[in-house]
Amino acid sequence: MYFLSFLLFLPAIVVSQRCELFPLIPLGMTDRYNGIPDSNIIASSRLNEQSKAYYGRLHFSDGFLFFRNREGAGSWIAGDQNTDQWLQVDLGERKVVTGVATQGRKGGREWVTEYFVQYADDNDGKNWLYYRDEYGSPYLFTGNIDDQGVAENTFLYPIIARYVRVLPQRWHNLISLRMELYGCSLESYIASYAGQGRIELDMNEGIQTVNDRIQFRFRTQETNGLILYAASHQTDHLVIELYQAKLRISINLGRTPSLSGLNEIFAGSMLDDGLWHDVLIVREQRMLNVSVDRVKVWLELQTEYVHLNLNGKLYLGGIDVFTNKQGILVRNNFTGCIENVWINGLNLIRDARTTPDSSNAISGFSILGAVGSACSMTSASSGIITLASPDAFVKAVRDPGKNLQASMSFRTFQKDTVLIYHPLQTLNGVTDKFVAVDLIETGQIQLVVQLKDTVVKDVNVVYSNRDPLAGKDQFADGLWHTIDVQLSTNSIRVIIDGALYTTVQKLDLNYNTLTYIGWSPDRLSLVNKNWKGFRGCIKQVAVQSKIIDFQVLEKTDMQGTIFNRTCAMRDNCMPNPCKRGANCSQNWDEFFCDCPEGYRDSAVCHESTFFTSCSEMQLLYPTISEKNITIDIDGSQILDPIKVSCVFRDNVVRTIVNHTAKADTLVDGFQLPGSFIYNVDYKTSTTALAELVRRSVSCRQMINYRCRNARLLSRPTLGQTSLFNRAWSWWVSRRGQPRYYWGGSAPGIQRCACGVTGTCQRGAECNCDSFNEVADASDYQQDTGYFTYKEDLPVTQLRFGDTGSTADLKEGQFTLGPLECTGDTLFDNAVTYRKTDATIELERVYSETELDIRFLFKTTQTDAVFFQITGNKTQHFLEARLKRGREIQFSFNAGFGVLSISSVAFSNSPGESQVTVIYNDNEWHIVQFERNRKEFTLRVDQDEIRRDREPADQAFQFLQFDGKLYVGATQNYNEGYLGCLSNLMINGVVQDLRGKVERKEVTYGLLAGCQPRCEENPCLNRAECMEYYSHYYCECGMTPYRGYICGRTVGATFKSSADIIKIDISQPERAKGINTIDEYIQVGFKTRAKVGILMQIRNEDIPANNRLGGPSESLIVRINNAGGITVEINLGFQWYEVTTSSLDVDLTNDQHHTVNIKVDDYPVQFRDFSNILSATSDTRLDNPAVIYIGRNSSMPVGFEGCIYNVQFNNFFPLKAAFQEPNNSRVFKSSGITENYCGIEEVLPIDDPAEIRPYPTIPPNLEFARPEDIERQNQIIIILAVVGALALLLLIGVICFFRNYTFERGDYWTNEAKAADLTDDPDVALQHAEGGLPAVRGQEWWL
Repeated sequence: MYFLSFLLFLPAIVVSQRCELFPLIPLGMTDRYNGIPDSNIIASSRLNEQSKAYYGRLHFSDGFLFFRNREGAGSWIAGDQNTDQWLQVDLGERKVVTGVATQGRKGGREWVTEYFVQYADDNDGKNWLYYRDEYGSPYLFTGNIDDQGVAENTFLYPIIARYVRVLPQRWHNLISLRMELYGCSLESYIASYAGQGRIELDMNEGIQTVNDRIQFRFRTQETNGLILYAASHQTDHLVIELYQAKLRISINLGRTPSLSGLNEIFAGSMLDDGLWHDVLIVREQRMLNVSVDRVKVWLELQTEYVHLNLNGKLYLGGIDVFTNKQGILVRNNFTGCIENVWINGLNLIRDARTTPDSSNAISGFSILGAVGSACSMTSASSGIITLASPDAFVKAVRDPGKNLQASMSFRTFQKDTVLIYHPLQTLNGVTDKFVAVDLIETGQIQLVVQLKDTVVKDVNVVYSNRDPLAGKDQFADGLWHTIDVQLSTNSIRVIIDGALYTTVQKLDLNYNTLTYIGWSPDRLSLVNKNWKGFRGCIKQVAVQSKIIDFQVLEKTDMQGTIFNRTCAMRDNCMPNPCKRGANCSQNWDEFFCDCPEGYRDSAVCHESTFFTSCSEMQLLYPTISEKNITIDIDGSQILDPIKVSCVFRDNVVRTIVNHTAKADTLVDGFQLPGSFIYNVDYKTSTTALAELVRRSVSCRQMINYRCRNARLLSRPTLGQTSLFNRAWSWWVSRRGQPRYYWGGSAPGIQRCACGVTGTCQRGAECNCDSFNEVADASDYQQDTGYFTYKEDLPVTQLRFGDTGSTADLKEGQFTLGPLECTGDTLFDNAVTYRKTDATIELERVYSETELDIRFLFKTTQTDAVFFQITGNKTQHFLEARLKRGREIQFSFNAGFGVLSISSVAFSNSPGESQVTVIYNDNEWHIVQFERNRKEFTLRVDQDEIRRDREPADQAFQFLQFDGKLYVGATQNYNEGYLGCLSNLMINGVVQDLRGKVERKEVTYGLLAGCQPRCEENPCLNRAECMEYYSHYYCECGMTPYRGYICGRTVGATFKSSADIIKIDISQPERAKGINTIDEYIQVGFKTRAKVGILMQIRNEDIPANNRLGGPSESLIVRINNAGGITVEINLGFQWYEVTTSSLDVDLTNDQHHTVNIKVDDYPVQFRDFSNILSATSDTRLDNPAVIYIGRNSSMPVGFEGCIYNVQFNNFFPLKAAFQEPNNSRVFKSSGITENYCGIEEVLPIDDPAEIRPYPTIPPNLEFARPEDIERQNQIIIILAVVGALALLLLIGVICFFRNYTFERGDYWTNEAKAADLTDDPDVALQHAEGGLPAVRGQEWWL
C-alpha cells in the first residue's frame, strides 16, 4: 500500500513550508517601495514628525539598498520612554514568521537591547499573543549592542500571524528601532467541524512506527472534543482530544502482564478561547514531547515496547461511535477549525481533498459529514473583559423593583471572591443588607442574602459543580461557567452551567438600582465576609435580562485595571511547575505546590531540606552516635530520598538502609529452581540506591539461608540448559542480573563462603548442598556471609527452589540484612585554595526554571568570592561571596537588574541588636541556594531559610550564561577564596573539583583534598597554629620561645655573678588572695659555676599588721655546691628541699640542661608530703609577688652562665625581661643580654615557588606550520621588493618628464619684435617694429 510505504520511509522531519529551508526571507520591511507600505506600520507613540513609525525599517537611512535618500530622524523613536511602547507591522495577510531583526538609530547612540514580540493572526488585530518560551513565559529577545549593527533572532518555533509587534523592554538612551521580519507565505489547508463531520483514513493493512511527529493548529470555543483517534485491534492506540479546555494525549504501545501500557499527558490550558493554537507532538521511542503554543511538557512512556502498531482507521475531527474506544475520555466530537494536520510527512487535510485521479493521490481517505474548507469562526474575545486588579468592578444600573435577575459567564482561578453584589439598603454609606454571589474557599458557588432582620432569616446556600468531570477546584478551575440568579418574592432560582437549583424562600425585598460585578465601592461588608475582589474574565453579563455592552459603559461604571476584548488570564500551573508529582493550585497572582515532606521549604518542591548523606549530617551534629534520618543523594528533585540509619563509631560513618524483608522468612513448597520469588522493597528507587552505593567507599549486605533438605547453589539435574537450570537458588542485582554466588564469595565463583575457604561439610559448594538424605533428613544447615561487590548491590530479588511441598521436611529460611555502606566519596571531593588568584574553571552552567547550588566550605578568611559566572552577550551573572566573615551573599542578574540574597537578616531598627553568625571559624558550613519560577532562597547550615521574590511586574527570565564557571575567584582572578571547598553540586550534579586537581588539569594554588597548613602542626613547642591557608602563623605567646614557628630559644647571658633579674608580679590590693595550688616550673641552663638561683618565686615580706599573717613563702630552684639541683619549698606547712644528690651527676659541665622539676632524662625525684601534712596544712603559694633569676637581693654571689626557656605556669619571665618597649616592672642588670645560649633556631622549609600559568589555548585553535610561515615571509619579501622597484620606476618617470618639460617646453611671449638685437628691454621698446599688445582694462569689486 502506498500510504504504508510513505509513512515508513519518509523522514520524521516535516517540510511543511519553504520557510524551513530558507528561514530568513525578508517579508518587506526593508523594501519601502515594493514591500510593506508605510500605512501598514504604526506605533504606540512617536517623538516628533521626523521619527514616524514607517521610519522603523531595517537599514533605513543607511545610504544603500532602497534608502539612498536620507529621510527623517533615521528610525522610529518612541514619544514615551516606558515598557508600554510598541512598533506594529501589518503583513497584509497571514504569513509564517520565522524571525526578526533589529537596528538602532545610526549616529544617535540609541538602540533597543531587549524586547518582547506579540502577534495576532486574526483580521482585525485585536487578539494579541506573546511569543512565549517553552515554560509559558513571554520570551525576552536580545537586541542590539550599538546603533548600526543588525541583531537577528530566529524563532525556535515559527508563528503564523498577520500582525506583529515589537515591544522594547530595555534600551540605550532612547527607544529607537528599525526592524525586519522574516518568513514566507502560508500554505493553508483548513477543515472546519460542527460536531458531526470527520475525515477517515483506512489503515487496515497496518503501519508500525518507532518515531512519530504530529503537527497541527486548531481553534475552538468548546471545552471538550475529540480531535484525532487511531487504534489497532489489540491495545495500541493514539488519542488527541480537548478535555476540560486542555489538550490530552493518550497513547498505548502495548500491554504486558506487569504494565497496562496506557499513558496520558496534558498540555496547554484554556484552549477554548477561539484563538489559533499550535500543537507539536514528537515521539522518539519511549519519550513523548508535546508542545502547545511553544509551551513544552514531556513524558517517559511506561511500557516495554517502542513500536506503535495501528491497523484500524484514523479519524480526524470525531468518530461515529464512542463505545469501546480505548483511551477516550470525552463523548463529543470536535467543533471548530483544524489547520495543516501533518502526521509523519502526510498533510491529512490536503491529501484527503486530493482527487483520486491526481498523480499524488493517496488511497484510503474519505470525508464524512459536513467538513468545511474555511474557518468562519469569530473570535471569542469580542465581548470579554478581564478584571485584573483586586479593586476592579463593573457597575450596572437597573430599575428598582421586587425582583432581581443577574447573569454572567466567568472563568477564574481565584477563590474567596465576589461574583455579583447587589446592595439592598445603605445607611450612612455602609451597606448592612445585600445579595451576593461569591466563590468560597472550596471553589463552590455561594448565594448570600444578608438581611439582619428578626422576621426574615438570612439566606446562605452553597452550590457544587455537578459536572462529572469537575475537579477539586469546582468552579475556580479556569473554565467558562455561566450563572443566572433570579430572586423573586417567593423563591430563589439559580442556574449554573445549565443546571437548575431552586430554593423556596419568602423574600419581600425592594432592590435598588445598582448591581456590581466583581467588587463594590462599599467594601466594608465584603471585607467582613473575607471576600476578595474578583480577578478573571467575564462575558455575557446581564442585569434584569439586559445585556451590558462594555464598550459603551462610562468610565465611572468600570473601575480598576480592566482589559477590554481579551481574556488576559494565565494558567500558572501549566506546565506544572511543581516537582516530584506535587499538586499545583493557583490564584490570579501565583501558584502553590503541595510539596511532600522534606521539600516544603522549596516553592516548587525542588531542593530538599534533607542531608545529602550521613557524612554531611555529622558535620553539624558531631556528638551524635546514631540517628535515623532521610537523605537526598543529589539534594534536588532528580533522585528519590532514602530513609537511612546513620551510625558514627570509631571515626567511621556507616549508612544503613533497611528493607521490608523480615528475618527467617519461610520458604516452603517451591520445588522448581527459583520458583520462590521475593522482591526486596527499600522504599525508594533503585537509581537512588545505586548512586548511594557508587558514592560510598565500601558496601556490604548480609545473607543467611537456613535449610533443611533444601539445596542452594548446586546445579539441578533437570536436563535443561537455561539460566534457570544453573542453580536451585540465586539472587538478582540492582541491574536486574541473576547472580549465582553467595555471601562471602565473589562474582563468577558459584560457591558460598565455606566453599571458598574449603570448610563446607562433605566438600560441597555450600553447607546446604552437602546434606545426606538418610543422615541429615531432619537437620538444619546454614550458609551465611556478606555480599561486598559494589556493582551488584543492593539485592533486589531473592529466588529459591528445592523446598519440596508443604507436607514434606524440605524447607528453607532466609534472612537478608540491611544495606550497609561506609564513607562518602562526595565528601572527599574537596580542594584547598592556597592562593587568592587560584581558580578552577568549569563548563558553563545551564539554568532553566530551577537552579540549585550546594557546597561546603571551611575558611578563616573574612571576604572572598566562592565562584562567579557571567554571560558576555546577555550580561547575566551569578556570584557567591563571603562578606566580613559573617555573611554569605548570592547575587545574580537575569536581565532586570542585580538581585541579592543574604544569609543574615539585619535589623533596620537602630535599637535592635543585629543577629550575627561567624562563618570564618575554620569549621565546615553548608550552603544551599535555589532559584525557581517563584522565588530564590538561601540557607546556611541549619539556620532559617532566607527568601526573596523577583520583581512582580516582570516575567520570569532564565539565567543565560555563555562563559565558564570560575570557582575560587572572579573571572579576573580577584577577590580570591582561601580555604577548603567541597561537595559543589549544581542541579544535583557533583562537580569534580578534586579530580581536576589530581589529573593535573589545574595545579596553581590548589591541593587535592582539604589540607589546612596547620594540619601537620608546623609550630614547635606546643605553640598554637593560626590557620590562614595561604600561610600560617605560630602564636608563641604561651611558650617560652620565639620565632616563625616558635623554634628560637629565649635566653639570657649572666656574665657576672652579680647579675640579677627581678620581676614584679604582685597584684593590686583588691586582687590580694590569689594563690597557686600547683606549679609548673621549667628552666634551662648552661654553666660551670656551682652557685646561683635558676628561679625563685616568692611573695612579699608580710608586715606584722597584715591581715593575711604568716611568714614569707617561696619556691626556689638553685644550683647546689655539688653541681646538682636543689628545690626548696617553703609554703607555710614547713620548709623542705629536694636535691639531685642521688643522681651523682655534676650538671655544671657547661652543657645544656633543662630543669622541669625533673632534670633532663634522669630518673624522676619523687617526694610525697602527705605523711607530714594535716587536713588544715597550708600547701598553697599565697600572693606570688617577685620572681628572681640569677640570684636574689640577699645573695652576694649569683649564677654565672646562660639561662633559657624559663617558665612559671603560664608566665615566661625571660620574654618579659626582653620585651620592647621595656617593662617598668622588670629590673635586670646592665650586663645581662639576650642570647640563644648556643641553640640554633629551627626554621620551616619554604614552599616551592608557584607562578600563575598563562591562559589555556583553546583546543580548536590551529597554529601555522614553520614551513607555511617561511613561505609567507618569502612572498612578503618578494612583494616588498617588487613594490619598491615599481615605486622607484614611477619616481624616475615623474622626474624625467618634469625635467623634460622645463628644458624643452615652448611658450608664447608678447615681447617687442627684434628685441633680441638690443642690449636691454628699454631700447627694444623704443625700436619696436610692431605695436605692443592692447591691454583690456578690468575692475574687481571687493
